[in-house]
Amino acid sequence: MPRTQRARSARALANDAAIRAAGVAEVLRVGVDHLSLRDVGHRAGLTHGATYARYEDVDELLVDLWNSTMLARAVALYDLCAALVREPNAERAADLRRWVTRAEPADVACFQVLFTARRLPTLHEEVEPFIDEYLIGRWARPDLDPAVGLRVAALFTLSLVMLAAANRFGSDDDLDAAFYDILVEGLSVPPATVRPVPTLAPPAPFSPPPSDDLRTQLAVATFGVVGRSGYTRATISRIARRANCSPGAIYKLFASKEDLAIEAMRTVMRTRILAPGRSLDITREGWFTEMLLDAVAPVNHVRALFNLEMTIAGAQNERIRAAILARLTELESVASILAGLTDEERVVLRRRLRVGTFMISAMGYLSTLGAAPSEAELHAFAEPMRRALVAGRERAWRAFDEQVGELARARGE
Repeated sequence: MPRTQRARSARALANDAAIRAAGVAEVLRVGVDHLSLRDVGHRAGLTHGATYARYEDVDELLVDLWNSTMLARAVALYDLCAALVREPNAERAADLRRWVTRAEPADVACFQVLFTARRLPTLHEEVEPFIDEYLIGRWARPDLDPAVGLRVAALFTLSLVMLAAANRFGSDDDLDAAFYDILVEGLSVPPATVRPVPTLAPPAPFSPPPSDDLRTQLAVATFGVVGRSGYTRATISRIARRANCSPGAIYKLFASKEDLAIEAMRTVMRTRILAPGRSLDITREGWFTEMLLDAVAPVNHVRALFNLEMTIAGAQNERIRAAILARLTELESVASILAGLTDEERVVLRRRLRVGTFMISAMGYLSTLGAAPSEAELHAFAEPMRRALVAGRERAWRAFDEQVGELARARGE
């Protein structure tokens, strides 16, 4: 006869809930890579053996957290995003905004679990069906066409980025309002009505600056190791081997791996919009598409991974978080001193720059989960968003284009 599964006691169920809540809290405190069953059990108020009786290792705990706590919430977020894409109006935007505003700790931790799963085989086996069905597989569920599916996947990732940013840097009601207004305006344009742009610049392969200087070489080596393995697993020994030097030579220049990673961000990952020769005509049709194509291009995959891994590391590391914020606000600080604009125009421009930056980052993060979208699918998302970013503020954007272009040319001299 088949064996019946014995009902678990109320105490056992309460302990399960305590362990899961503690596991989420520990992911937020130390990150996925430093998660410890001992620490989770201690936080849950249980004995060391009680936690190990439930989970063979940390990977199994992460699998349980995903399946029991995060998956249903991720699907609910996806459904809200799909509803806004289908009916882009203030009511649907308010539904999504309310979900993000009232997000639970598990929702914040979901960003780390989802985007680190690719390098944790046991976890990836469980997370991959969600990625395939909702985010990458034809960019859609079966009832959506690819261009619409990409919009939903992009909006889902954008929502996680907004949630993570609010958790790390604090919330900003005015920024949130601008973000959802732009989304509604951009999503109101049906993908089929977005005409193609015949001449788009191809993605610019990212190539770190050549240099004989050891500091630059170490920054480039760190960029590659962190991008491929994550910040925690990027050891000084591996970086030294990549740079063809000794660990001692690194410590003569940098006090810690943290300092080295921040240097890599500053040296290698300088805001690319400021690169000499980069077109800055945001009012030009197709400009935003080119930026997003650059972010998702396979030739720039390691760059997308580096950005993602440093963002994940910044959740627990205050200095890395400060470096990310400085990079994020680099263009915004330029907008604050633009000549010929009113204070109100500068404020609005700063907010729209932040929204545009989040969109570029989110598309890059999405590309780390699987294949990049086609140019046509990406353009159907990017062009309406560019128009929404520029709408009513053409004068401010033209001033930004001209003056930031001058800055980019000065940097290239």
